[in-house]
Amino acid sequence: MSTAWLRYGVDLLLLATVVVLAISSVLVWVVLPKGYHPSWLLWIAIHKWSGFALMIGSLVHVAIHFRWLRGMTRNLLHRVVGRR
Repeated sequence: MSTAWLRYGVDLLLLATVVVLAISSVLVWVVLPKGYHPSWLLWIAIHKWSGFALMIGSLVHVAIHFRWLRGMTRNLLHRVVGRR
């Protein structure tokens, strides 16, 4: 698998996780009544696990793009320090 396809796959998984997190947020805090009934508890669990998946996906995303982030940070710091 090429690096481009890996990055594309990680980005798609992050997008899907954000969509699930957004839907579960609206359902838990706006649509469903508070309390201990099965549908509310299910959506709370979905919300928690999708948040965890987003965290792990974000760490993978940063790890994959680490060289690019390092290079951009160096360029930015050289510009800021060079202007003084």
